[in-house]
Amino acid sequence: MIPADISPARSTWRPQRASLATLFTLLLSLLMVPLPVVAAPAERPTPRQTYVHIIRPGESLVNIAALYGISVEDLRASNNLVNRAQLVSCTPNADSTQAKGTVRVNGQPASGFRVVFSWHPDETVVAMAISGGGGQNGGQYSHILGGGAREGNWWFWIENSSGVRISEMAYVHTDRLPHEGKCQRAVIDFDIQDPGLTYVGRKLQIPLVALPVTTRPVTAKPLPPKPAGTKIVFGHVVRSGETLVGIAEAYGASLQELKTSNSLVNRANLVRCDANAGSTRALGTVRFNGHPVNDYRVAFSWQPDGEVVARKSSSEGGRYTHILQASGPREGSWWFWIENEDGHRISEMAHVRTDKDHQAGSCQHAVIDFDIHNPHLTYIGRKLHIPSAG
Repeated sequence: MIPADISPARSTWRPQRASLATLFTLLLSLLMVPLPVVAAPAERPTPRQTYVHIIRPGESLVNIAALYGISVEDLRASNNLVNRAQLVSCTPNADSTQAKGTVRVNGQPASGFRVVFSWHPDETVVAMAISGGGGQNGGQYSHILGGGAREGNWWFWIENSSGVRISEMAYVHTDRLPHEGKCQRAVIDFDIQDPGLTYVGRKLQIPLVALPVTTRPVTAKPLPPKPAGTKIVFGHVVRSGETLVGIAEAYGASLQELKTSNSLVNRANLVRCDANAGSTRALGTVRFNGHPVNDYRVAFSWQPDGEVVARKSSSEGGRYTHILQASGPREGSWWFWIENEDGHRISEMAHVRTDKDHQAGSCQHAVIDFDIHNPHLTYIGRKLHIPSAG
């Protein structure tokens, strides 16, 4: 016969088991209470990508914003560009064409600032006015652009004592006829909040909102893999006259990484340059994927992406030649590239400087080869990913 359960252990356990049963019942009742329905987000957050753009002379914030498809205000806010230029009004005036306005620092009229004028953005200054100068009220400036009504394009900005632009640029086109609605008397105000701010050469952070993940198009050809420890953080749009070497140096990036990360596969290579007393010339071979190819146009210029002064087509096994001067050596800087039928550059540029004297070590006989892998690749206007060690 089994004795009654009077062990201390079991008699102690029964109250604990009863407490757990009570707790379980309470939790079950809570789970049975309907919970409010939380609506799913309308769309997934859009990741952000950042480009960096270095302001070149002649570029305005309007141009840069349009280039990347963002607003000027977003561009200003993202980079704390607080020195503003504003065309307030422009009205007819038969007596003269002039510009006037007020310079303010943090909203207060300020004297001693140099307002400069030019016919082109960030180019040669043709006139200058000092705010508060000539007995004018604090912060005001005035300059007559010409006697009577004068037609023209004018750019205005503030520069510091070193001649560096510290403000945005304002632009106005003046008319020759003083009819109603025409422009001869322009009012342009400036508001400076940071006198130490410079614009040309500044690196701008350009936020780009990518497409939602669900609608983002699939990239057919992904970028080549990058070495460990490298990430893409910059972006740059190739301008006319820019070289890959110059772009890489501007961002402190590797030239080879710049080429690889952007599949810039159409190469130009200065093989060598020899002394030659008889003439100054350039010659070489154009190859397609390593094989000599005919009918590619090699262009020559005195400047990078400048006016083409000669064109030669590859023939006879991809070879081309051009005499830069037939009678003796010629000194000069020469740029060479491949262009398509529309005149667009599809290769890197090769540069050589030829010498006037033909001693040993001089350059008159340049050998420049091209290797084309993608005939449809264009360089000017291309958006580059700029890799940076990180």
